[in-house]
Amino acid sequence: MDKLKLPDMNSLKVLDVGCSDGFFSKYFLEELKASYVLGLDINKYDGSVAFEVLDSYQKNFEVKYNKHNDFVELNKEYLKLGLENSNKYLLIKKIYDLNMEFKEGSIYELAEYNNFDVTFCGSLLEHLRDPVTAVEQLYLATNKYCIIDVSNTFSTRFLRKKPYIEYTNSGGNFFKYSNESIMSIMKNVGFNNVENLSNYKIKIQKYGYKIPHGVFIGYK
Repeated sequence: MDKLKLPDMNSLKVLDVGCSDGFFSKYFLEELKASYVLGLDINKYDGSVAFEVLDSYQKNFEVKYNKHNDFVELNKEYLKLGLENSNKYLLIKKIYDLNMEFKEGSIYELAEYNNFDVTFCGSLLEHLRDPVTAVEQLYLATNKYCIIDVSNTFSTRFLRKKPYIEYTNSGGNFFKYSNESIMSIMKNVGFNNVENLSNYKIKIQKYGYKIPHGVFIGYK
């Protein structure tokens, strides 16, 4: 994110949708000088799967997710710190004393969050059954601009840059997006001056491969 030329967030209020552990919320506050960040996520911190999955894959993901979820293992330590559960977002807030809050909620229900200058959605769209409704909801909550970071993007350089979307049917990842498809969705729900800010890759050490990402911005 450091190499991206993001718009100034100085004194702006940010809604971080699908905030996970608060990595980006912390970045917006400390590096981009946002005044306040509200993190929104459907994670209930009770050991349940915190993203949409196909019904036929539900049991498999419950087993897989619990292997990587420290809710049980670290819950007592979080309680000692005065936290209600293993919410890393609130742990970061407590450790760094940042002006960030957490609320359980869905990207499909953002109409009430209409007082935020900036909306951000990171590595979430690929996990959603209904990406169009999600981007529409981001539009409703945005006053100035929206930034969307999507993983598993692919190039259509040899396909005349058509706005292709590929259905992956992998249980927890529903779609792969071309850059053009994300920009098309953002434009058609109402965002202006939509741009592809960057494309980069994150290496997954465990598996030894890199996952491509695309970063997009649209203005209200």
